[in-house]
Amino acid sequence: MASAVSPARTEMPLRFGPREQFAALRSLLLGAEFTEAGVCERTGAASIYDFMSITEGRQRRDITDGRDVLIGLFLDAELVDLSLLQRHLGSDGERLLEAHGLIGTPPNLPGGGEGGEGEGAGTRFGTVLLYPTQGLWVVSDLPTSGAGAARPMPSDAVYPAITDNTRDYVAGIPATPCKRFLEMCGGTGVAALVAARLGGGRGGHAWSADITERATRFAEFNALLNDLSNFTAVQGDLYEPVRGGGLVFDRIVAHPPYVASLERTLIYRDGGPDGEQFTRAILAGLPEFLEPGGRFYLTCIATDRADAPLEERIRAMIGPTHADYDVAVAVRVAHEPADYYLSLARAAKSTYAEAEKRVAQYTEMGVVRLVYCSVAVERHPVPRAPFTTRHSVGVTRVGEALDWQLAWERLRESPGFADRLLDARVRCTDGLVVRTDQSFGSAGWRLKRCDISTERPFRTSVACSVETAAILMRCDGTTTVRELARLLAGEGVLHVEDADARTASLVSFFVGAGCLECDAFPVVAGGV
Repeated sequence: MASAVSPARTEMPLRFGPREQFAALRSLLLGAEFTEAGVCERTGAASIYDFMSITEGRQRRDITDGRDVLIGLFLDAELVDLSLLQRHLGSDGERLLEAHGLIGTPPNLPGGGEGGEGEGAGTRFGTVLLYPTQGLWVVSDLPTSGAGAARPMPSDAVYPAITDNTRDYVAGIPATPCKRFLEMCGGTGVAALVAARLGGGRGGHAWSADITERATRFAEFNALLNDLSNFTAVQGDLYEPVRGGGLVFDRIVAHPPYVASLERTLIYRDGGPDGEQFTRAILAGLPEFLEPGGRFYLTCIATDRADAPLEERIRAMIGPTHADYDVAVAVRVAHEPADYYLSLARAAKSTYAEAEKRVAQYTEMGVVRLVYCSVAVERHPVPRAPFTTRHSVGVTRVGEALDWQLAWERLRESPGFADRLLDARVRCTDGLVVRTDQSFGSAGWRLKRCDISTERPFRTSVACSVETAAILMRCDGTTTVRELARLLAGEGVLHVEDADARTASLVSFFVGAGCLECDAFPVVAGGV
């Protein structure tokens, strides 16, 4: 997005009409095949996340149909001849786009502006980014002028929902329905829109909360554009718009501002001196707004510190009742502050003086790593011991991987778990890799150790003995854990008296690591 910042805009490009007018707009977009598949097919992009309107070097395409018109207006930020727009979308299509405030006449060209008769009157530009994503159509702010030149972003700009970090955010939330869904720092409301669609017909309702009026109006427009009546956009500071009346949620999600900044110049981006200002406040509100059995999902940058890793700091952010919650962290990437800020300086995205200043600030705070991650927090439905886990993101969609982890840890704590595991059949997971470390001496080659690794549901690497690796390789799904224990005892690998307990403990560890799976609890395989 643009680096310059201007005061918040007062003008609102979007205009709201009756529902039947939004239905006509949907028909126009669908009829032009302005879908994710349609845009990708036309542009060669692998997904909508690989296609941004301000991509440098993008070649202008000839406009041959309505899909090209819409791509040019709303993704490429091009000026489109009015004659071409009318030819391919019809005069009714032009009027429909204008009625919703989605197109305008470039004010910076002669004769531009409402009622202009000069050169600008013969072209139109998109006033917003409008794009298909997640089976929806979404509008957000457009960081260019009508002529395609970069312009300063307002402090209350509505952030696009087709960036890489928004993809990570949406992927960090399970694609399953729930009853009462709350999105914090909602912006376009993309996560709540997805939740409303999933909950449609099941009695579910989704709320999107944001501090700016602009984001609230954009989210309302997006709900109408997608014909979602079980969606409410609310404005206010964090939980304030839903406080009162006893409203609680079974799923809360957040993609908060997390860029460390002493000044808040872009509301969607700047997260205070350490970038954690809003993350702390949202976590602190969970005891009031997350119902027992409910789950909270977060994607952000936060920090490991000298006194505690991030997963333990999350517990401190929840507050005195943190023992009522389970915490699972999936790390996407982690950097030492010096490495991160020096890489920005080398890429000319910052200065070396700024890098030195940032590193000094983090050092004073005791920060040892900047952690870009997705997090799941579950509030216990009944009293039990809490658990805390941390893994690296693998090839499984992160929301599903986090849910898998929460379910496995809860199962391990359940009554009778050991006996059920002993009676389960276990097998190595698809893609499991075993690497051996060998040394050569007077007696020839000798196996010293093994490394076992997997990419699902998380990226995991475990060093183990050759004997342990051999045990795992015998897990082919044909024998139960109890039968495996008897085999090992019969071979003298384990003592008879503790063979069951030791084998169950070993298997439990490697199931939790994603290296083994049992028939009653398979590893999720959904792609990122």
